[in-house]
Amino acid sequence: MVLLVVAALAGLIGLTIMLGDRVGVTVDRVAPLGVARSTAPILIQFSEPMNRDTLAARLRVVEVQPGTNTEAFQESDVIALVQGDIRWNGKTALFQPSAALIPGASYTVILDEGVTSETGRAVLSEYRFSFAVRRPRVAYLSPATGTPYNIWVADPADLASAQQVTFSPSGIFNYSVSPDGSQIAFSERNSNTGTSDIKLLDLDSGTVQQLTNCVDADCTTPVWRPDGQVIGYERVELNTNFNQVGVSPTRIWLLDLATTPATTRPLFSDSQMLGYGLQWSADGNRITVFDYNSQGILFHQFQPESTIVIPSRYGSVGALSPDGTRVIYPEVLLTESEARSYLQLVDLVTQDIRPMTAPDDPIDDDTAAWSPDGTRLAIGRRYLDDRFTRGKQLYLMNPDDSSVEALLVDPAYQLGSFVWDPNGTQLVLQRFPDPTVMNDPTNPGKPEIWTIDVATKTLTQIADDAFYPRWVP
Repeated sequence: MVLLVVAALAGLIGLTIMLGDRVGVTVDRVAPLGVARSTAPILIQFSEPMNRDTLAARLRVVEVQPGTNTEAFQESDVIALVQGDIRWNGKTALFQPSAALIPGASYTVILDEGVTSETGRAVLSEYRFSFAVRRPRVAYLSPATGTPYNIWVADPADLASAQQVTFSPSGIFNYSVSPDGSQIAFSERNSNTGTSDIKLLDLDSGTVQQLTNCVDADCTTPVWRPDGQVIGYERVELNTNFNQVGVSPTRIWLLDLATTPATTRPLFSDSQMLGYGLQWSADGNRITVFDYNSQGILFHQFQPESTIVIPSRYGSVGALSPDGTRVIYPEVLLTESEARSYLQLVDLVTQDIRPMTAPDDPIDDDTAAWSPDGTRLAIGRRYLDDRFTRGKQLYLMNPDDSSVEALLVDPAYQLGSFVWDPNGTQLVLQRFPDPTVMNDPTNPGKPEIWTIDVATKTLTQIADDAFYPRWVP
């Protein structure tokens, strides 16, 4: 009997070897499914650690005709192939598109057979999944004329959908939306201690997590690194336990979300590197801050490590281009009769500086924002000659030749902050009605939130008595 059992097992083993692996590596999880955010990465989790070099040639993400059936997918259904980069987290591959996906469009992800694991096992059959991209929403702080400030989120296509997403009794100081649009990092003041901490809101579940414990310090102004793994923030030591020591200058710290719990440290080990206004390049390898000590814009590259400083009297960090190679920033011009500003552009590779607006032109320019593809600038401009405007209006500038076209000129309003959407098709604005121009002394001049379509110049009001708008992909 024993010999018969051994013989049977040997036969089964031999048969298995002859037939080969009929299961192979499996796909355990994919995302997104159904509806996706325009900036969210595409996730594929395998059943075992993979030979990462075998994936790129066997993974396609394609925009398809609306209503395309995943199972009946044909090459004729393809509109465009999506370019992007792949990064790994253990057994999970994350495909990050090079540009935000198109709101309202449909996409299919195709994983061809032949991707292999570290042990040589393969994915034995093609795998597909599909999703559609939702339209971006707008976040803002409200009420502007009362307290406490809290974060609201609204869909520009359905203003009745506006909802309050934080319920802080002491108020939100400022906030930043995660690159994939799923979370909001915000700073909240503790009314008992007088300090502020960084907290994290999950927009899907509504849960809030405290990320910092800033004892005797103000921790504010969170800024996400584009990969969503790190948050930079500004920390000010209050020094209340030290006699005759004032509040310290602002210093940039980093929160590493890849650790559990999140860990925090100063951005620079040198305690004399102080500054504010952190900005990241799109690849996360370059940053700019305004440095107190050098009185200029500090540009730092992590790999290979280098640091340069661009002198500036204005005190603004300006705007870092998406590719991290250029900064446009305001410079102050002081005369006996006036004080105004003009824009300069510095090439961080060659360190050449050139004016974007002529210093002797009767123009006041102090704010600029790069489009996501780096081909255009939105600027806030005020004319001081016969084209006079009481407040700043919105223009588009070509960064190559400084040519300008008007995008929004309305003397009844003065322009506040403005931010591009991830696709570069529209901006969200903060605007102030001007009661004097409107000849309406009863108008309180409360800030309002609007969006403008760059191609059609269509305006949509999102909220009244609100400020500090941001996009939620």
